[in-house]
Amino acid sequence: MKHRKSPAALRREWLLWLCCLMAGMNSVPAEAEALRLYTEEYPPVSCSSKGRAEGLSTEIVRELLKRIGEDASIEVVPWARGMRIVQTTPGTALFATIRNAEREPQFKWVGPILLATDAFYALKGSGLVVRSRADLEQFREIAVPRDWFTYQELKAAGLKNLLGVAEPEKMFKMLRLRRVQLIIADNLSFYAQGEAAAQVANLKAGDVEVVYPYRSSYGYISFWHETPPAVLQKWQAALDQMKRDGSFSRIYQRWLPGEPEPPLREPGH
Repeated sequence: MKHRKSPAALRREWLLWLCCLMAGMNSVPAEAEALRLYTEEYPPVSCSSKGRAEGLSTEIVRELLKRIGEDASIEVVPWARGMRIVQTTPGTALFATIRNAEREPQFKWVGPILLATDAFYALKGSGLVVRSRADLEQFREIAVPRDWFTYQELKAAGLKNLLGVAEPEKMFKMLRLRRVQLIIADNLSFYAQGEAAAQVANLKAGDVEVVYPYRSSYGYISFWHETPPAVLQKWQAALDQMKRDGSFSRIYQRWLPGEPEPPLREPGH
């Protein structure tokens, strides 16, 4: 014969069931927070204008957000700060980040959205001749932002006359004012217009000359390293479609007329 449970036992079971139900409700995942995006002052690739993020890469990212039906804040910050945030904070991304072997495990990647040709630049008509890496050592100082991978790479390779500056803007000003003879920059820097032009000391492509080519690099949107694969796939698919339907090229050429564009995929990735 089955024993009937006492009222006290029934109350205990009911309370246990209620606690389990409440615990289950509390364990339902909260809605994901909106993505926070970061970029730097590096016109025309990215910059701030009247408190709003602007630039080539920013316009591309905004179009991607529209296509995937999401909203996100975009904040212009010093590059080192942006790197620290995205390396340690869920739900964040940084652009346009040069992808290389050292950074590869630190982020998840969507791109490429940028193709940059890095070189050692002097003012036009400088008469400087650099035929080899050894010739670079004759200069007293070569300016480059110290948070850039280029600075870290060349310093590790033993180039001792690098002058690490805080921001790209300072490097361009030093060249224009002839405080240094050489800087390390990319071909994109000299297309800045309007308000952004002041941040590259109003230097234009015709004001400078390449005295020693360095390398080509690809810029990406770098996401927090534990970003879910489904998020990355969604962003990459939207970018690929932009490149196929021509909208990516129209944006790119409006900011950088005549410059080569990044391919659908970077070789090796």
